[in-house]
Order: sequence, then structure tokens, then C-alpha cells
Amino acid sequence: MGAIGHVVEKALDGRAEIVPIDRTTSPLRSEEKPVDAAVVCVKTPGTPWAAEVAQHVVSRDGVVLTIQNGLGNYEILAAAVGEARVAVGVIYVGARLEEGKLWATGPGKVELGLVARAEPRRALKALAARLVDGGMTVSVVQNPWTSVWRKVAVNAAMNPVTALLGYTNEELLLDVAASRVADLLSAEVARVATATGVALSEDEAQRAWRDIAVLTGANRSSMLQDVQGGRVTEVDAINGAVHREGERRGIAAPLNQAMTVLVGALAPA
Repeated sequence: MGAIGHVVEKALDGRAEIVPIDRTTSPLRSEEKPVDAAVVCVKTPGTPWAAEVAQHVVSRDGVVLTIQNGLGNYEILAAAVGEARVAVGVIYVGARLEEGKLWATGPGKVELGLVARAEPRRALKALAARLVDGGMTVSVVQNPWTSVWRKVAVNAAMNPVTALLGYTNEELLLDVAASRVADLLSAEVARVATATGVALSEDEAQRAWRDIAVLTGANRSSMLQDVQGGRVTEVDAINGAVHREGERRGIAAPLNQAMTVLVGALAPA
């Protein structure tokens, strides 16, 4: 239950029966009843654990929604519970926990959809409706991979540069040289995404990260928070995944590879 988990919980509070499950403070109870929808918002190293929990807690007609950063989470969850039960989504919100209290830039914007079916199932529709009731802006989309790759472009551009320089999102925008690096990172993501079949222009990718930086100016990216907190970052699931996918598609992404190495060197031993 990190900052994003608390944002989701706040939106659902009083509108659904909530079962918080956390590896350390609120583990899965053996007698837990099945749930209609599970929202997975752990950091990417925790996805295999979340997939195992989902096998036990999500009902047969339920849905598992990943709103995590990076690439590769869907495949792990789908292998555990089946493709038809996994929805893919992204969330746009600046959030952090300070002394146990949530600080967020707002209720958040979510884009989500099922990969295996054109129409979202009942559980996903119900979850989306309750998030809207809780103040979130929610869009149920036909092709969630477009949303995922756009979010990857945002994260790949902003997160490693702010993590290396210790910048807020606004400070990144104000630094001409640093923002140029972020532009080039997002452009690489756009080329890789397009090679996978998701049309994303370089201009669109660059506008995406800049728009989010404006909206969340005072926020410190999750990657910067992890570096400052001495925690392992998600750089490999974001920039590293872009570089690896680019290699498979014959698209070079050297800046994303470089960021993976540089931010990775900041990880705790």
C-alpha cells in the first residue's frame, strides 16, 4: 500500500468493500472471501507476489487491473489468472506518503481496458464507476496498450532524469538541457511503441511528458523518491524494458539503455 494504493483506496472509500493486501503490514488472510476486482499498484519487483495473491483472492468472474509503471506486468498477471481476467490501465497523479499521510496532486486520472475482450466485463465497469464516484477521471478504452505506451513515454522521460538530478517535475521543465534529454528519451519510446504496432508520434510523446510535468509540477517522481529513500527503482521495468523491446524490434534506444545503467548504479547494494 504505497502512495498510489492510498490514492485508489481514498477514491473507493465508502463506495466499495475494500480489502487492503500488503506484503508487510496487511498480508492475505487465509479466510479471505473472493473479491470482484483487484487493483495491482505495487512496484514492478512485487508483481510476481501480486500475481500469486490474485490467484487466491479474485473470484472466477472477477478482474485484475494493473495500473503499474513500465512494461511486463500484464504478462506476469495473465500467466497467473488468465488473459481474459486481466485489465491494463495507467494512472496519472502525483502522490507520496509523508509520515504516513498521503500527499497527492488530486484524485487522479485513470485510463483502463481489457486486452482479451473488446467490451469490459461487469466487474471492470463496476470498478470504473466507483472510482468516478470517488472523484477520479476514468476512461474505459478499447486499446489500453496505447495508454500504456504513452505512460511509458512519460515515465521514461521524467523519472530517470529527475532521479539523477534530484529535480521536481517543474524543475525538470525549467532546465533546458535536462528537458531536452527527456524529449529524446520519450522520442525513443515513441519509435519503439510504433514498431510494436502502437502508433505514437515523437511529438505526441514529448507533449505527453511535458503536459504531465506541468500538472504535477511540485511532485517528486516515484523514481526520485525511491533513490532518496534508498530503495530499488523501477528503471529496469521502464527504461530497461524500452531498450530491450527496441532490440527485439530493431529499434535503437541508447538513451534509455544509458538511463537504466546510470539510475541502476544508484540502487542500494
